[in-house]
Amino acid sequence: MEESVKKKRKHWICRILGILLLLLLTAAVIMALWLVPKALRLRRALTSQSCAVNAEMSLNPRALSADWQKLLRSLSLLTGLDEAEWKNLKLQGGYDAGTLELTVYTGEKVTPLSRLYLTPECQALDLHMVYDRTYDHLTEHVELLSHVLPQWGLGDYVALQQLEYAFGLDSLTSDRISDLQGTAERFQSRLSLPTLCGAVLAADQWDSKSRALVYHISDTDWRLEAARRLAEKTGHSPQTAFGQWPEGMTLDLVIYLGEPQVRMEITGDLPGIKQLSDWSAELVWEDYVSGSGEISLVDQQMINGFADLIKLLEALIDR
Repeated sequence: MEESVKKKRKHWICRILGILLLLLLTAAVIMALWLVPKALRLRRALTSQSCAVNAEMSLNPRALSADWQKLLRSLSLLTGLDEAEWKNLKLQGGYDAGTLELTVYTGEKVTPLSRLYLTPECQALDLHMVYDRTYDHLTEHVELLSHVLPQWGLGDYVALQQLEYAFGLDSLTSDRISDLQGTAERFQSRLSLPTLCGAVLAADQWDSKSRALVYHISDTDWRLEAARRLAEKTGHSPQTAFGQWPEGMTLDLVIYLGEPQVRMEITGDLPGIKQLSDWSAELVWEDYVSGSGEISLVDQQMINGFADLIKLLEALIDR
């Protein structure tokens, strides 16, 4: 009798454990069916070679370096832009195969001021566009200048080092730009499917209406520490893999997965970057195709003449 009761008890325990195991497997399958497609879509997007960029930023002029302040004053004099218009900038363009191209708008202007072309080997600005704006502004106020100012010569872009020379500046360039492509490649190499599944699970919210993942990340966020530990276990230095998160920095990320291309909206507080008082960025992966990939650089002789012209015009305007 006792043996029969024990068998029945054992039978029920096995049945309960079997049901629990089945429920766990079912939950795991359902979770995988929910997670994996999102992670795969996110991985395809983040490892693609192209990304559209749309950014807006409000500058804090007092926090800019002396060279940048001097450049903005000179451009304001030459192009007729009010210095207050430099406080709000819009950058539109994208990243494609290691090249970042951005069109620059100031204030509420619908006509772009210039374009930026950034690669590890070359950082350049479209000076032709700036000169056209300068020509229109000056000849509108002094018609005689239309007979004096030269028409634009060969080339469109000027390297930032040449821009420094033309405007009499010391240093505008940044070493961080030169590692643009390498940073993107290191980031992409770490985006495995398990990593992306973990990122989806670690979201603060899943917005079912917009089909978007929502994140609120601070410098003390547990996810950053988890990422550092994962980097160490996979043999990657946390410094090179994820960088150092500045104290007090917070980011709000929304990743939209229910659209034709994966889109990310980013805002946040950047206390370590005093040059920006406000900013926001939108990235859309696999939604940008660059031009020919080549630019025409201004001849150095043209730069020498432009530098002399700037000095002359600034002297005339100051009078």
